[in-house]
Amino acid sequence: MRGVLSEAMVMCASTPEKVEILAPPEGSQPGDLVEFEGYTRNPDAVLNPKKKIFETCAPDLKTDQNKVAVFKGVPFTVPGKGVVVAQTLANVQVK
Repeated sequence: MRGVLSEAMVMCASTPEKVEILAPPEGSQPGDLVEFEGYTRNPDAVLNPKKKIFETCAPDLKTDQNKVAVFKGVPFTVPGKGVVVAQTLANVQVK
């Protein structure tokens, strides 16, 4: 999310009744980039802890009717491998 190495981010599809970890496409490896078509990757050179990146993006993170994780309707995509999905939860927030 911020263009720096992260070793412990888990994203989940969530309702008040259920939480499930998002599943990367088959063949994905730890460290694979997740991209969003139409959005260029432009990481900050230096982290600013006061810059609330996730909080700004969070309202637009959801699953669509096909259980695909999306940001503003654009699928979370691991290049050459496919899209990130929820197992059973469609049209819910991703946290």
